Amino acid sequence: MPVDVSSIPAEDREDFQRRLQAFGMDLASVQEPLSVTPAAKVALQHGPRRESARAPFLVQTTDLAQVKRMIGVDDRVYRSIASKVALPGPVTLGSKAVAGRATALRDSEPQGFRAAPGLAGHARTSDAVSDEHLRELDRDAVDNVRLAARAYVRGDSSLVASYSPLFAKTLGTITVPVWALLTVTVAAGSVLEFGPGVNALVAYQVIVEEGGRIVSRGHLTVSCTRFRKPGRFVRPSVATGLTSSVFRPIFSE
Repeated sequence: MPVDVSSIPAEDREDFQRRLQAFGMDLASVQEPLSVTPAAKVALQHGPRRESARAPFLVQTTDLAQVKRMIGVDDRVYRSIASKVALPGPVTLGSKAVAGRATALRDSEPQGFRAAPGLAGHARTSDAVSDEHLRELDRDAVDNVRLAARAYVRGDSSLVASYSPLFAKTLGTITVPVWALLTVTVAAGSVLEFGPGVNALVAYQVIVEEGGRIVSRGHLTVSCTRFRKPGRFVRPSVATGLTSSVFRPIFSE
């Protein structure tokens, strides 16, 4: 049975719906409020042999741009802060490729592939990497693709745009566990812990009382309409295309 959201003001309800839609969800996906009682510890996590107080909604995609929209940092926001994300090393594939640029070849010859930080993206992304190229990937190259994917999601995606043709073919399907809850209350002296890996919490309201903590053993994104803690109330801006970004307070140990 869907959770009753009739008590939420119309403006807030619209904001909450937008946050859910960013993850491919709607109000029917929202679970009952979660309260962590004083001095208690509650875990939200996904994976084999991991017990969780609530089951998540699983978003699965091969599109890293979608992952960035859900749990990443907006490029403009990243450029305005002092945060730094490690960049990958170059990846060069194809026997005809040379360091620094792709060799100009006749149409009948295979084209080399090169990706490096700051290099422009490939015009025909889907055709830029052949099966022959993929067979040349060694462990170091795969590690650099993974590092590029991390930089794409958490940093300025334009800096690693040239790696984009490798993401879907190398990383495969990405699963993001999402907990959609009406409200979350973390009482004094209690802990709400999110497990390893990538996790997301979407809620109408998050309340953290004095001495309460939300911690993460991985990468946690929190998107909520209202956030309360002692001495602080925040009503984040609504995510509306290019004008603002989803409010994502990150709590980690």
